[in-house]
Amino acid sequence: MRPTGLVIAAAGLLVMSHPTSPNALGASTHAGRAAAQRPMIAIPQSLQAEHEEIHKALVDATRAPGRVGAAAKELAAVLDPHFERENQIALPPLGLLAPLAAGKSPAGLQDAVAMTDALRKELPRMLEEHKRIRAATEKLRIAAHEEKASAHERLAETLAAHAQTEEEILYPAAILVGDIIRARMAQQ
Repeated sequence: MRPTGLVIAAAGLLVMSHPTSPNALGASTHAGRAAAQRPMIAIPQSLQAEHEEIHKALVDATRAPGRVGAAAKELAAVLDPHFERENQIALPPLGLLAPLAAGKSPAGLQDAVAMTDALRKELPRMLEEHKRIRAATEKLRIAAHEEKASAHERLAETLAAHAQTEEEILYPAAILVGDIIRARMAQQ
Protein backbone atom coordinates (compact mmCIF):
# COMPACT_ATOMS: atom_id res chain seq x y z
CA MET A 1 0.00 0.00 0.00
CA ARG A 2 1.24 3.51 -0.74
CA PRO A 3 0.58 5.75 2.30
CA THR A 4 1.39 8.82 0.18
CA GLY A 5 -1.36 7.73 -2.21
CA LEU A 6 -3.84 8.47 0.55
CA VAL A 7 -2.84 12.12 0.56
CA ILE A 8 -2.53 12.39 -3.21
CA ALA A 9 -5.98 10.85 -3.59
CA ALA A 10 -7.47 13.82 -1.77
CA ALA A 11 -7.35 15.72 -5.00
CA GLY A 12 -12.13 7.89 -0.72
CA LEU A 13 -12.88 3.97 2.10
CA LEU A 14 -12.98 2.12 0.92
CA VAL A 15 -12.91 -1.40 -2.60
CA MET A 16 -13.49 -0.89 -5.92
CA SER A 17 -14.13 2.52 -7.27
CA HIS A 18 -15.68 1.24 -10.43
CA PRO A 19 -19.35 0.69 -11.10
CA THR A 20 -19.25 -3.08 -11.24
CA SER A 21 -17.41 -3.26 -7.95
CA PRO A 22 -17.02 -6.77 -6.66
CA ASN A 23 -17.53 -7.10 -2.95
CA ALA A 24 -14.63 -8.07 -0.74
CA LEU A 25 -15.63 -11.70 -0.83
CA GLY A 26 -15.09 -11.75 -4.58
CA ALA A 27 -18.69 -11.74 -5.81
CA SER A 28 -19.81 -9.19 -8.39
CA THR A 29 -22.86 -7.00 -8.22
CA HIS A 30 -25.54 -7.65 -10.79
CA ALA A 31 -24.64 -5.99 -14.08
CA GLY A 32 -28.06 -4.37 -14.50
CA ARG A 33 -27.97 -2.82 -11.05
CA ALA A 34 -24.40 -1.69 -11.59
CA ALA A 35 -25.29 -0.04 -14.88
CA ALA A 36 -28.19 1.78 -13.26
CA GLN A 37 -25.89 3.07 -10.51
CA ARG A 38 -22.97 3.95 -12.78
CA PRO A 39 -21.90 7.52 -12.12
CA MET A 40 -21.73 9.75 -15.18
CA ILE A 41 -18.66 11.44 -13.72
CA ALA A 42 -15.42 9.48 -13.68
CA ILE A 43 -13.99 8.77 -10.26
CA PRO A 44 -10.35 9.95 -10.16
CA GLN A 45 -8.00 7.20 -11.29
CA SER A 46 -5.85 7.56 -8.16
CA LEU A 47 -8.86 6.75 -5.98
CA GLN A 48 -9.88 3.86 -8.20
CA ALA A 49 -6.38 2.39 -7.96
CA GLU A 50 -6.21 2.86 -4.21
CA HIS A 51 -9.60 1.27 -3.60
CA GLU A 52 -8.77 -1.62 -5.92
CA GLU A 53 -5.55 -2.23 -4.00
CA ILE A 54 -7.48 -2.26 -0.71
CA HIS A 55 -10.07 -4.56 -2.24
CA LYS A 56 -7.48 -7.07 -3.44
CA ALA A 57 -5.79 -7.12 -0.05
CA LEU A 58 -9.13 -7.59 1.70
CA VAL A 59 -10.12 -10.45 -0.62
CA ASP A 60 -6.79 -12.07 0.20
CA ALA A 61 -7.39 -11.57 3.94
CA THR A 62 -10.86 -13.17 3.74
CA ARG A 63 -9.18 -16.32 2.42
CA ALA A 64 -6.80 -16.53 5.38
CA PRO A 65 -7.44 -19.28 7.90
CA GLY A 66 -8.50 -18.75 11.48
CA ARG A 67 -9.21 -15.48 13.20
CA VAL A 68 -7.67 -13.35 10.44
CA GLY A 69 -10.02 -14.72 7.79
CA ALA A 70 -13.03 -14.44 10.09
CA ALA A 71 -12.16 -10.85 11.03
CA ALA A 72 -11.60 -9.95 7.37
CA LYS A 73 -15.02 -11.36 6.44
CA GLU A 74 -16.64 -9.29 9.20
CA LEU A 75 -14.83 -6.22 7.90
CA ALA A 76 -15.94 -6.93 4.33
CA ALA A 77 -19.55 -7.20 5.48
CA VAL A 78 -19.54 -3.63 6.83
CA LEU A 79 -17.14 -2.18 4.27
CA ASP A 80 -18.69 -3.34 1.01
CA PRO A 81 -22.04 -1.50 1.22
CA HIS A 82 -20.21 1.59 2.42
CA PHE A 83 -17.82 1.53 -0.55
CA GLU A 84 -20.74 1.02 -2.93
CA ARG A 85 -22.43 4.15 -1.62
CA GLU A 86 -19.16 6.09 -1.80
CA ASN A 87 -18.89 5.09 -5.44
CA GLN A 88 -22.37 6.49 -6.04
CA ILE A 89 -22.24 9.83 -4.21
CA ALA A 90 -18.88 10.66 -2.62
CA LEU A 91 -16.15 9.84 -5.12
CA PRO A 92 -17.53 10.88 -8.53
CA PRO A 93 -17.74 14.60 -7.64
CA LEU A 94 -14.02 14.49 -6.92
CA GLY A 95 -13.52 13.77 -10.62
CA LEU A 96 -14.58 17.36 -11.27
CA LEU A 97 -11.99 18.96 -8.96
CA ALA A 98 -9.28 19.46 -11.58
CA PRO A 99 -11.59 20.87 -14.28
CA LEU A 100 -13.31 23.17 -11.79
CA ALA A 101 -9.95 24.36 -10.45
CA ALA A 102 -8.93 25.13 -14.04
CA GLY A 103 -12.04 27.29 -14.45
CA LYS A 104 -13.77 24.86 -16.79
CA SER A 105 -17.42 23.80 -16.81
CA PRO A 106 -17.24 20.04 -17.34
CA ALA A 107 -20.19 17.81 -18.13
CA GLY A 108 -22.10 16.35 -15.22
CA LEU A 109 -22.45 19.44 -13.06
CA GLN A 110 -26.10 18.81 -12.20
CA ASP A 111 -25.34 15.18 -11.43
CA ALA A 112 -22.51 16.27 -9.15
CA VAL A 113 -24.80 18.66 -7.27
CA ALA A 114 -27.31 15.85 -6.71
CA MET A 115 -24.52 13.56 -5.48
CA THR A 116 -23.09 16.13 -3.12
CA ASP A 117 -26.55 16.93 -1.76
CA ALA A 118 -27.01 13.22 -1.05
CA LEU A 119 -23.55 13.05 0.53
CA ARG A 120 -24.26 16.04 2.77
CA LYS A 121 -27.53 14.43 3.87
CA GLU A 122 -26.01 10.97 4.41
CA LEU A 123 -22.73 12.13 5.93
CA PRO A 124 -23.74 11.45 9.56
CA ARG A 125 -24.68 7.87 8.64
CA MET A 126 -21.50 7.40 6.63
CA LEU A 127 -19.40 8.64 9.54
CA GLU A 128 -21.27 6.26 11.83
CA GLU A 129 -20.42 3.47 9.39
CA HIS A 130 -16.79 4.51 9.69
CA LYS A 131 -16.98 3.78 13.42
CA ARG A 132 -18.13 0.23 12.66
CA ILE A 133 -15.48 -0.08 9.94
CA ARG A 134 -12.80 1.13 12.37
CA ALA A 135 -13.89 -1.42 14.98
CA ALA A 136 -13.81 -4.24 12.42
CA THR A 137 -10.46 -2.99 11.10
CA GLU A 138 -8.99 -2.99 14.59
CA LYS A 139 -10.25 -6.53 15.14
CA LEU A 140 -8.49 -7.58 11.93
CA ARG A 141 -5.31 -5.73 12.96
CA ILE A 142 -5.20 -7.46 16.34
CA ALA A 143 -5.87 -10.90 14.87
CA ALA A 144 -3.25 -10.37 12.17
CA HIS A 145 -0.70 -9.12 14.70
CA GLU A 146 -1.28 -12.12 16.97
CA GLU A 147 -1.06 -14.55 14.06
CA LYS A 148 2.00 -12.75 12.68
CA ALA A 149 0.21 -12.04 9.39
CA SER A 150 2.03 -8.80 8.62
CA ALA A 151 0.42 -8.18 5.22
CA HIS A 152 -3.05 -8.32 6.76
CA GLU A 153 -1.92 -6.15 9.65
CA ARG A 154 -0.69 -3.55 7.14
CA LEU A 155 -4.06 -3.74 5.35
CA ALA A 156 -5.82 -2.87 8.61
CA GLU A 157 -3.46 0.04 9.24
CA THR A 158 -3.86 1.31 5.67
CA LEU A 159 -7.63 1.05 5.83
CA ALA A 160 -7.76 2.97 9.11
CA ALA A 161 -5.66 5.75 7.56
CA HIS A 162 -7.83 5.70 4.44
CA ALA A 163 -11.01 6.19 6.48
CA GLN A 164 -9.40 9.15 8.23
CA THR A 165 -8.43 10.66 4.88
CA GLU A 166 -12.01 10.30 3.70
CA GLU A 167 -13.34 12.05 6.78
CA GLU A 168 -10.78 14.85 6.82
CA ILE A 169 -10.31 15.47 3.09
CA LEU A 170 -12.32 13.49 0.56
CA TYR A 171 -15.85 13.91 1.89
CA PRO A 172 -15.42 17.64 2.61
CA ALA A 173 -13.83 18.14 -0.82
CA ALA A 174 -16.72 16.36 -2.52
CA ILE A 175 -19.25 18.54 -0.69
CA LEU A 176 -17.29 21.65 -1.67
CA VAL A 177 -17.48 20.59 -5.32
CA GLY A 178 -21.26 20.93 -5.05
CA ASP A 179 -20.93 24.29 -3.31
CA ILE A 180 -18.57 25.57 -6.03
CA ILE A 181 -20.89 24.43 -8.80
CA ARG A 182 -23.87 26.15 -7.12
CA ALA A 183 -21.90 29.36 -6.67
CA ARG A 184 -20.84 29.38 -10.31
CA MET A 185 -24.38 28.66 -11.50
CA ALA A 186 -25.68 31.51 -9.37
CA GLN A 187 -23.21 33.90 -11.05
CA GLN A 188 -24.44 32.99 -14.55
